[in-house]
Amino acid sequence: MAPIRVGLIGLNTNVYDGGNIRAGTWGVVHLTSISKSPHYKLVALCNSTAEKARKSIEHHKLDPATKAYGSVDELARDPDVDLIVVCVHVDKHYALAKTALENKKSVFSEFPLSNSYPEVEELVELAKQGGVKTIVGAQARGDLALRKVKNLVDSKAIGDVVSSSWVAHLPRSTWDGLPEAVKFFLDLEGGPSRINVGLGHSLEPFTHVLGEFKDIQTVFKTHGKTTRLFDDTGNVVDPAYKVTAPEYILIQGVLNSGAVASITLRCTSDSADEAGHRWIISGTEGELQFTIPAGNFIQIQGHLSEAKVLLKRWKGETEEVDFKRNEPAHVSSVTGDVINTARLYESFATGDEDGYPSFESARKVHHLIDRMKKVAVWAP
Repeated sequence: MAPIRVGLIGLNTNVYDGGNIRAGTWGVVHLTSISKSPHYKLVALCNSTAEKARKSIEHHKLDPATKAYGSVDELARDPDVDLIVVCVHVDKHYALAKTALENKKSVFSEFPLSNSYPEVEELVELAKQGGVKTIVGAQARGDLALRKVKNLVDSKAIGDVVSSSWVAHLPRSTWDGLPEAVKFFLDLEGGPSRINVGLGHSLEPFTHVLGEFKDIQTVFKTHGKTTRLFDDTGNVVDPAYKVTAPEYILIQGVLNSGAVASITLRCTSDSADEAGHRWIISGTEGELQFTIPAGNFIQIQGHLSEAKVLLKRWKGETEEVDFKRNEPAHVSSVTGDVINTARLYESFATGDEDGYPSFESARKVHHLIDRMKKVAVWAP
């Protein structure tokens, strides 16, 4: 089978080192996933100018035949491109994905799709009308432990789900300041805010496993109203940047299934709990627990040794569940930050629709976030 021909938007000469993400650095994660897979071939790069795209091609030592574009319109009209990858700042996701969809190209867009729910709905409808396949970079969907949780719930290993409790910690405290490059994380209406990114990446596997909320209540709290911003050298560039995104998020409600559920997220510098994410799902015949160590981001946690899934049947002992799978070498050989993205690419190429989120999957998360904001009670 011929490889899927990819046009990548957003890869520049910055290097991703596993730390703070700057413009273009996450594109390296996509480049690694694409270049190692036999299912894909990178045929074009698109940046703000064709010259920048050419410099990126040279910097990453790509095939000289790789096309360089400075316009998404030109990229989307290229008949030799099957899949367009949107890996830029969130505020540009909607416009770039829309152009690709209007030209009947498959799209892999990073998450979130937009900060506007109506724009998300528009993208979903465009994909449906054009019969176009889509992927969203909500990388937790690729995590093997979370896929096992889904399998156990679907197979009724704990009977019918009665309740769910998810307690999450995000190592993104603002009390000591933040790099200016990630200030958007602090803006409630910013695309990559603590709600959209910090919480949204947890909501995707939650809704995939348990479904959507029928009724919901939300409480937000921002403890630090302002914070310092630093440049790359550590100098303070803004001593009192206004913080509008909540540091503490509490959600509870009733799911469409009738089960009750709660989700809490706290953004502090460290965690007293050894688990950064602790998800307990209780059923009529038992209980499941998923955990990953503190300090991990759920979407890029990829080391099998770090996650644990426990199964407790009411009439049996608690057992640790083995969730390992045999994966092809081009997936298993990549690093922890890359592997879940590589898994999404692999699932898309092999037709494993449960292994990657689509725009419709992401719509459910965006809808939930939109509802949360509308009903939220702000604690003083």
